[in-house]
Amino acid sequence: MDLNEKPNTAFHKENNRDQKGELKMKHDYSKMRFETKAVHAGQHPDEQTGALVQPVYMTSTFVFDEERMDRWLAGTPNEDEIIYTYGRSRNPTQISLQEKIASLENAEAALVTASGMAAISMAIFGYCKQGDHIISAQTVYGGTFSFFDHVLPDFGIDVTFLQEMTPETLEAAKRSNTKVVYFESVANPTLDIPEFDEIIQWAKKNNIKTVVDNTFTSPYLFRPLDWGVDTVVHSCTKYINGHGDLVGGVVVGSEEFCEGVRKKQYMELGPVPAPMNCYLMLRGLKTLSIRMEKHCQNARIFAERMSQNPKVLQVVYPGLETDKFHARAAKYFDDYGGMVSIVVDGGSKGARDVIFNLKIANFCVSLGDLDTLVQIPSLMTHGKVTKEEREKMGIMDGMIRVSLGIENIEDILADFEQALEKI
Repeated sequence: MDLNEKPNTAFHKENNRDQKGELKMKHDYSKMRFETKAVHAGQHPDEQTGALVQPVYMTSTFVFDEERMDRWLAGTPNEDEIIYTYGRSRNPTQISLQEKIASLENAEAALVTASGMAAISMAIFGYCKQGDHIISAQTVYGGTFSFFDHVLPDFGIDVTFLQEMTPETLEAAKRSNTKVVYFESVANPTLDIPEFDEIIQWAKKNNIKTVVDNTFTSPYLFRPLDWGVDTVVHSCTKYINGHGDLVGGVVVGSEEFCEGVRKKQYMELGPVPAPMNCYLMLRGLKTLSIRMEKHCQNARIFAERMSQNPKVLQVVYPGLETDKFHARAAKYFDDYGGMVSIVVDGGSKGARDVIFNLKIANFCVSLGDLDTLVQIPSLMTHGKVTKEEREKMGIMDGMIRVSLGIENIEDILADFEQALEKI
């Protein structure tokens, strides 16, 4: 057990020695702008070789020398020293990734996991135990809904789902054992946007923690901790990595919370990501800003064009001035995101006719990829949710969720327009 290790801090200033053997301090990336932090935070040239890209530490365990073992056993590491013991606890490549993500979210610390659902699980189990209660938004990712509805009750944790989160509905749902309010920065797949200020103020007034899934926006567009949210989770599979070649997640928040989860739930349940996955996420994050700019640009043009197509009954995109959540998106976000939901004529059959006639966009789960991806929520992400529950969430059978990639938008538009003609 490595319970005596020094906590991992977000802006941990690693010390390197110069040629004279004197210590010199690394940059404080918290003072830098987003794009610079995305490239540099958490990553430094290799001390031994000078390699610009740090090595990937492909190891399950770490060898002690006598002095380091004594410091570890005594719980007295040197200043700024992290004593590595076993890959289930931490790995140098993982530490670099955690520092970068925490820096981008303006957080004290982060803890990366093997999947987005693992991150959600760690956040919830970090706050809740048997006999506790959670209030959740009704419209959340289907895997999250299933976890809350089918798994947490087995652990003695109750969940109340709210179609709309307001101080009034939250007050009505509150119990003496309510520990967490959970919602998404942008609801999957209806793209509803909550009134963060009201929810956060109510939660703080009632000493209840807020957990927000920030996957759809990424820290480039929105940083919930800046608005007072306690803990953020991401599916790093999506925009954080952005290349569709791994599964991962992260919990972001205070040093005390992240380190507490690492020492207890994380160590004992073991949702640790592979070092190579951490490296790929580090590489993906370097281009997050330029990827998000293109995703947002393509989504805005796509939504405007689809609004003019007679085969499309509804376009949901907060970047449209006619969208009911446009004002909230403008208030909280730096741009409107790369996700668009459209409802096509003909219900689920119409949706199937469209997606199976697309030539460029790919029909598959996930989002935030370089490729444009489409899926039918009623069949896929929310396929485990009953029709009654889906309708409460606002998920129509003819809804198609579109994650706009970085292709030329005219090619994507032509692809959808020819497919819509097949309805």
